[in-house]
Amino acid sequence: MPLHEVTLVRVIRAPRDVVWGIVGDTNRVDRAAGLATPRYSWRSENGRQVRHAKAKEFGIAIEWEEPPYRWVEGLFVEGHRNFSKGPVSKGGFRVTLRDVADGTEVTATLHVEGPWWVGLLQKPKFTRGLQRYFDGIQEILAAARTETREGDDPAVLQARRLLNQGYDEVTSGPRSPIDEKTLAGRLEVLERHPVKKDVVERLVRWLRERPDDEVAQLRPFDLASAWKVERRDTLRTFLFATQSGLLDMNWEIACPTCRVGASVVSDLGSVTTTAHCEACDIDYAVDFARHVEATFKISPALRRVTTSRYCASSPAFLPHVLAQTHVEANTVREMQVKLPIPSLHVRTLWERRFADVEFTARPLELRIHIDDESIRIEPSGIAGADAMTRVVIDNASARDAVVLFERSGWSADAVLGTTIASMPEFSGLFAAEAPAAGVELTIGHIAFLFSDLTGSTALYERVGDARAFAIVEEHFRQMEAVISNNGGAVVKTMGDAVMASFATPREAVTAALAMIAKHDEEGAEGLGVKIGVHAGPCLAVRANERLDYFGTTVNIAARLQAKAQASEVVIMQSLAEDSAIATLIDRKLRRPFAAHLKGIADKQDLVAVNGGMRVPKSRATIELEAEAVLSQPTP
Repeated sequence: MPLHEVTLVRVIRAPRDVVWGIVGDTNRVDRAAGLATPRYSWRSENGRQVRHAKAKEFGIAIEWEEPPYRWVEGLFVEGHRNFSKGPVSKGGFRVTLRDVADGTEVTATLHVEGPWWVGLLQKPKFTRGLQRYFDGIQEILAAARTETREGDDPAVLQARRLLNQGYDEVTSGPRSPIDEKTLAGRLEVLERHPVKKDVVERLVRWLRERPDDEVAQLRPFDLASAWKVERRDTLRTFLFATQSGLLDMNWEIACPTCRVGASVVSDLGSVTTTAHCEACDIDYAVDFARHVEATFKISPALRRVTTSRYCASSPAFLPHVLAQTHVEANTVREMQVKLPIPSLHVRTLWERRFADVEFTARPLELRIHIDDESIRIEPSGIAGADAMTRVVIDNASARDAVVLFERSGWSADAVLGTTIASMPEFSGLFAAEAPAAGVELTIGHIAFLFSDLTGSTALYERVGDARAFAIVEEHFRQMEAVISNNGGAVVKTMGDAVMASFATPREAVTAALAMIAKHDEEGAEGLGVKIGVHAGPCLAVRANERLDYFGTTVNIAARLQAKAQASEVVIMQSLAEDSAIATLIDRKLRRPFAAHLKGIADKQDLVAVNGGMRVPKSRATIELEAEAVLSQPTP
């Protein structure tokens, strides 16, 4: 069959890495070029998962296999399709970038093998679509700040944020209309909650103005970075917006190998202890802290959004992968890559071979040796600060290999299980969100605080039940406020005791010290408060239809509390010596001691800290105090 080829060259006035982040989003490019929407599935061939697709182009049914794309961030991206049904036998594209005086020169080539009329129809369609796409990009970028990339985020994410500063139907995709009447009613409900006005305004503007693809999956922390607002304020707003009916919340289960969402469920009760990733063809144990992400989407009552995936192999869906290449068996391939510092993860797509390497400076050369069992990496020399590294891949194995270069130190701004579970708004608003009965989800690392009152029995005898009950209830209200202001959430209360969870040990210890200081400041009728804090893995379970936690970590936190005296927080010595905790503790107020903890054979080295020290105030506490001062009448 004859080969039909069309090439388009265009200069875009923006830095090359930003431009690559845009053209590397081949899903967006294929939509703009007017290609058909495929239905993707996975097929196993010779022990490897291969992507299969079906579509209709000009009313003709077509099917193809789509081998993994090749790319190097900032330089090129190319892909191919091998057709098994339809008039075309093969097709593909290649996009290359190079620096020029006015910005970045993009050369895009599309080729197909098929009858003469295929070229006659596809060439003008592709050219017009791509020209409109580049015109829209240039218009948006002209009004956006594109001089530098911010932080270490991958180019595709930074480019996406730039494109989000404007809207063009070809570039951004379709935008369904919003029901303004329903929006107004639900917004009124949201504004009654304790949310920041500027965050609400940004969210509402986003729900109104952004295309369907961008409101069908909302990540609060990613948007907080784009909006330049506090992450916790943004997540709090999203939770209240969900309760108010503006948003729906889903749970996405990410694969630990490819980091892509393997499945999505609408409630935590549908999350199981294991999951399967079709792309990697693996089963894995679900870790609530590492694999389960809370994502949000606009309520269908506000907008009936429609989304389509035009190119499932797009580098935009793998932002942590800076390069991906194919190396035939018993072949050596060379390439230039700008490697991340200080760490790199290299793996093969199918046989699950991997290796990690760390370096303090970008190496001049990186040799990668692949055999049937493993990968070995040998860096050498030192390249310049912005120089590329010469990568030499020697595939000595018996089969072709697809090699991926990943940023091992980078992770997406995801609202993971431990983060959202430690939000008091989540615990209060979504009490029924818990694993299914009998399902125990492993949580990688979470901090727990247990507090208890001393002297409560004597208090009841001294002032009577009614008065004592009121005093204890006021204590609970004060402690819950301090826990919330320091990033934690109350899991439950048990008699005079409080159990709370935190995403980090530092937040838990800060809250513990603040709780003691607050209680002692009030001097409540001779009562004392004692606290234990511990961090580590645990199990998330459903108990009394609520999210609860069990395991050794939880038990140790409770037993540390039992070892404390009034106005003390007790922690393990190892935690007290952690750099994040040591700065919180005045060494003069430490009481080191050793004690047996139930369920642990050996004596443990513990540290009791008197809570009378100066406690660092959380940002939330400072803001509340400032608001209180400003609200006072002027003398």
